[in-house]
Amino acid sequence: MARGRKAGPAIKCITGRDFELMQGIARTGVTSNFDARQIIGLSEKRLKNLEKESYIYSKGVVINGTSTIKVYHLDEKGKSYIKINSTIDNFYRSNERQIEHDLKLSGIYYSLEREQRKTWLNENDLIKQYKLNNPNKELNTMVDATFFSNGVTVGVEVTTKNYTKEQIQEKYNIANEIGCGEMLKIEA
Repeated sequence: MARGRKAGPAIKCITGRDFELMQGIARTGVTSNFDARQIIGLSEKRLKNLEKESYIYSKGVVINGTSTIKVYHLDEKGKSYIKINSTIDNFYRSNERQIEHDLKLSGIYYSLEREQRKTWLNENDLIKQYKLNNPNKELNTMVDATFFSNGVTVGVEVTTKNYTKEQIQEKYNIANEIGCGEMLKIEA
């Protein structure tokens, strides 16, 4: 009788690319299959193995009401790995009701140079930092993220058609207050 290969873990060690994917998801809440494959350079087999070992999970989401794309989120093992092996404390929580917003945010993140990505602070990081620095001040809004580029803090805001002019102005005001020298605004 022929013997098959022994079943072992699909992932024996986390590679730099695996770690890059998990950090990106932690910072933006979601990563598209396109960014995982084309920007980070992971193979479909590797992504399936990361799923099999519960580092990530995938989901099909509808974009623009017409097309479905595959996206990745952190699973429990991935969250644990990031908490232990990085300085990321506050994970961005993706919201299915605003998945197009979150994918735009993720796309901005992956369009940055790797060194710029390391400086990315998500909305949760910024809120926590703001409240620590301004304990007696009320906070009504925050930009989606910031990163450093050529010594300048750049604020990132992905807006939807539901934003009013006043809300957008509030975003610019808070960006200015937290020290952003530039603002990157993209419409979802």
